Order: sequence, then structure tokens, then C-alpha cells
Amino acid sequence: MVGFSEGAKCLQIRKYFDDAYRSTFSCILVDNIERLLDYGPIGPRYSNLTLQALLVLLKKSPPKGKKLLILCTTSRRQVLEDMEMLSAFTAVLHVPNLSTADHLIAVLEQEPDVFGRNELAAIYKRLKGRRIFVGIKKLLDLIDLARQMDPQTRMMKFLSKLEEEGAIEDATVAH
Repeated sequence: MVGFSEGAKCLQIRKYFDDAYRSTFSCILVDNIERLLDYGPIGPRYSNLTLQALLVLLKKSPPKGKKLLILCTTSRRQVLEDMEMLSAFTAVLHVPNLSTADHLIAVLEQEPDVFGRNELAAIYKRLKGRRIFVGIKKLLDLIDLARQMDPQTRMMKFLSKLEEEGAIEDATVAH
């Protein structure tokens, strides 16, 4: 909702909820909720008007006979705690970062149009024994980037991007 005023943003969010209530079963996905709230770590700053509107809508029960699933994502749980938003959710699920070569390969195997069997084996060999620390969203973004690369250099550029992002390092490196 880039370019929306606070009031316009609140009206649009309200419209999404109203539209969702028209169906018997609906789902609203709010990806990166702190961005929707215009959160900035310097200050910290955020839109209190948007926060209050969201809190009201999140806590409101759907009309009788209607069911609404609301999924929100964040990479900053502490921000939601500070804004007293966590109580608005029924459950909070932590999705840990991928941490092994096996995890990474399992995701890559779900995207068969990117890397072939031999490339996956080579990636696994290069990553085995190395520390891996990458979120699934970041990995999926890197996979989409790799999909657009020249097949001849795709694997090496993908591994380079993982290293540039700080997602892989030698196991002997201590922090």
C-alpha cells in the first residue's frame, strides 16, 4: 500500500476484511506486517492509526456462520510484542531458518525446473559440513533469481549469492 495515506490504508484494510466476510470461509494473508504498520527501527516509528485499525479488525469475531483465517508474517516478533499485538493472535508459530545442506536440498528439489539431479548433488557436496543459516523466504527469492540465470553458470552464481547473503560459511568459522 505504498503511497496510501494512513486513513486510506485503514479504509483499504477494512475493505479487505469486509470482502472476506462475504464468503463462508475466507483467508487473509498479511505478509511482513511491520511494513504495513510503517515500522522503522530508527526512532522507532510506526503508524498508530493503522495499528489500532488492525488490532480492532484482528480481534473482531466474524459474523455468525462465517469463518476467517488470518495469517500474518513478521521477521520481528519483538516489534509485535512492543506494539502489544501478539495477544490479537490465537497462535504464534516460529519458522526456524534452514540450517543444514539436507534442508536446503529438500527445498531445491521442490523446484525441479531450476537445478538438475547432477547440480543438486554438486550443491550438496559443496554445502555438506558448512554452516547454513537462511530463512525460507530468502531461499525462495534466491531460487527465483537462479531460475532467471544462464543454466551454464546458474549453480555457481546461486552458491555465490548464498555466500554473499551470509547464508553459508565454513563450519570452522567461529563468531
